[in-house]
Amino acid sequence: MMLERHALIRRTLIAAALALPIGAAIAAGAPSDAVAGCQITVSVHNSGSQAFTVDWDESKVKVSGGTWDKLANNSSELVGAGQTKSVVYGALFNCGANRRYQIHTTQGGDEETTYFPGVSSWTTDQTPTINISM
Repeated sequence: MMLERHALIRRTLIAAALALPIGAAIAAGAPSDAVAGCQITVSVHNSGSQAFTVDWDESKVKVSGGTWDKLANNSSELVGAGQTKSVVYGALFNCGANRRYQIHTTQGGDEETTYFPGVSSWTTDQTPTINISM
């Protein structure tokens, strides 16, 4: 019985030693957009003549087939006329996934939601700039 145990341990160690280089080779050969997660920069450009606030914590991103997820937590910025403000978020899926953005803005008492690239379309852009005029 002791001999069987030693043989089993030895076989397990050999199998692990063989699998490690194979796993490393597969990981090294994988395309960069096939790995899970990446950093995406979403920019909002004020193409209007008056300032508005972009509410990053109310703004969301959705991956095709997924659910809406917040771009940021407890964050908002004033975007002056002609200015561009950005937020970087860690995407949970690969960089090349189809995404739709929902940007929430306020000006005075008015609220507006802008969908990018549209209500029913998708983008793979990793640095989208969304033009908003309120």
